[in-house]
Amino acid sequence: MDARTPIEGSSKVVALAASFNLNCDCFVVGTNAGLRVFDAATCKLLAKRAFRKGGVGLIQILGRTNIIPLVGGGLRPVHDPFKIVVWDEKREKFTREISCQRAVRNLCVLGQKLVVVLEEEVRIYAIDRQPACEHVFSTTSNPAGLCAVSRTHFAILGQIPGHVKLVHNQTHEVSIIPAHSSELAAITLSTDGSLLATASEKGTLIRVFLISNNGRVAELRRGVDQVTIFSLGFNPSGTLLACTSDKGTLHIFDIPHQTSVEDLDPRRIGGVPSEVGGEWAYEGSDGGVSFSSDPRSDPARGGEGRGGRWGVLGKLPFLPKYFRDTVSFASAEFAMDDGPGVKRLRETEEAAAMGRSRLPLGTIGWPNDSTVVVLGTGVEAKYERFVISTGSEGQRICVRQAWSNYLNME
Repeated sequence: MDARTPIEGSSKVVALAASFNLNCDCFVVGTNAGLRVFDAATCKLLAKRAFRKGGVGLIQILGRTNIIPLVGGGLRPVHDPFKIVVWDEKREKFTREISCQRAVRNLCVLGQKLVVVLEEEVRIYAIDRQPACEHVFSTTSNPAGLCAVSRTHFAILGQIPGHVKLVHNQTHEVSIIPAHSSELAAITLSTDGSLLATASEKGTLIRVFLISNNGRVAELRRGVDQVTIFSLGFNPSGTLLACTSDKGTLHIFDIPHQTSVEDLDPRRIGGVPSEVGGEWAYEGSDGGVSFSSDPRSDPARGGEGRGGRWGVLGKLPFLPKYFRDTVSFASAEFAMDDGPGVKRLRETEEAAAMGRSRLPLGTIGWPNDSTVVVLGTGVEAKYERFVISTGSEGQRICVRQAWSNYLNME
């Protein structure tokens, strides 16, 4: 029994959703009181908006602009949860709306298009004019709203469990990748659209595919115990992959494939014409986050290298496949649930109002090739920035460099 007196009252702000834009240079947060926009590299607050009925359960941002699609959520949703609305921060009003007959499971921004993920289908809408459905794709049941976007393709669930449907952004040509034999738990695309990574509900293996021929280029061993994968994310050059799970561990893997990163100018990746809305100014401030080496990061767990922890054993053909799998070269712990039980109860109530068992944790974004940010939600919503660096013995390690409760940032 938790007998501690709660520090805050029931009006405490709760982060209900958090997501990065395609470039991962900013992230947006939906709260029970409105929305906020942050610089991803520094956690500097760029914009803050409170709504009279403020619950925002799903949220995205168009590039680095003031155009923010969202869906109401939580105990007091800002709008009908079956309705998508587009907030224009520059004009300080909602400018578009899309009514859905079923619950919206996820939103993704694709240039000036909006990918709307429903339980068993995905719809594409233009948001630079009065929205109208342009394409519909059928999927298997997708209560988690799995979807990923890139410069060239977007990835959704296929119509068979474990399959991924890849759709070209312009031609809408479809190809199918039979990624796993069981239900998928996480999918992601590299920013340039050359790589796809998938994890199943078992959570032990991550598979990486080359989009140009749908061939598998890597099989990565997260562990042997079944876990729930929270998030997957490639760094901008597609050479590293990060993974978070309910073990509370961030893993970093090498990807044995060099992607083409020509023209990775952040002004062009997912860029938006100026008439859509003014861009946020880039800031150099560190935004007040705390800097320190992280005592929870374990350098001894790093340095396993591209060939795996087993060295020559991994080359022996008669040993189980586990000994031949590629494992993470570095790992670190990230923030999970903590704090007084009264806060956990409030988070559970907000999540239940949106048909979820819990609020999202471990959302991954890479501001650059050696920096990965992990976001949490809830009452004590965490921003954590990790860097890939070199340890005292020359091995690569993952160290938590900065952290903050971003709801306290002003």
